[in-house]
Amino acid sequence: MLSKYAITAGMRSILLVLSVVAACGGGDDGGSVSGTVHGTGISVGDSISASVTINTNQHAAAIALTSTGDACTEVTNRVTHPSEKVVVITVADYANLTLTTPTAPGMYSIYQGGSPPPKAATLQVTFSDLNCADISSMDSKATTGTVTLSAISGNAFDGSFDVVMDTGDHLKGSFHPSECPQIQSAIDNQGSAASCQP
Repeated sequence: MLSKYAITAGMRSILLVLSVVAACGGGDDGGSVSGTVHGTGISVGDSISASVTINTNQHAAAIALTSTGDACTEVTNRVTHPSEKVVVITVADYANLTLTTPTAPGMYSIYQGGSPPPKAATLQVTFSDLNCADISSMDSKATTGTVTLSAISGNAFDGSFDVVMDTGDHLKGSFHPSECPQIQSAIDNQGSAASCQP
């Protein structure tokens, strides 16, 4: 049986993987972000989502809003881009030390650790430099707020968020992602290096 700490680590591993390999993106904008992190705005070029499995008892919906386009193709090919901004959201239902992917719309509370609420969410913003390396001093995690799923169709999870980040910044936004089941492959192969391309 999993501990609450293993569950928190599982949701954080989704954030880490998507922030590295979803630093890609194109096509329809897929959502919006209002507000700034460290004074920097985040434009959305594309968004993707999928139901993902971390291990036997950990499943969640993973959503990535990227500042560039063609996100699913880039995740599939493990491509990142310079100066990328990515918002990574996870949502899961929690009961009996098990996380499950949501199957119906609902409101999910941001949590950072300890025992997750019955409807748990995480949100993180990551930034990369001109060499596609993470700028850890710019990265930020939501500390309070909510993520609301308004519609679910297969691997597409539509919704909105209203959160306060650990920087004190307030972000609101929406997401209308394309289905991208290839996110699971990126999680399964998280040790593989991504290619930095202009």
